[in-house]
Amino acid sequence: MTPLHVVVGIAAVFALLFLYGLLQRPSDPSAGLRERYLKLVRLSRADGEAQLAERLESLSKRFPGRTYAWYLKWLVNDLERAKR
Repeated sequence: MTPLHVVVGIAAVFALLFLYGLLQRPSDPSAGLRERYLKLVRLSRADGEAQLAERLESLSKRFPGRTYAWYLKWLVNDLERAKR
């Protein structure tokens, strides 16, 4: 194997990894917050989801124009503060 073959092989591997990174779907940033909320409320998943929906709706009326992630972060921080 010549050094040119090694360089071309390494370049091909990096090109494939780069393309894989571009094609991979971005992860949902709010999924982690959602899971933290459900752990903090210690309810069944269905009850936790229902309560989360109610609290998100209430917050959206209280603080209109914010993002979904902002509301989730606010709720998680509020629960963590209350647990201290």
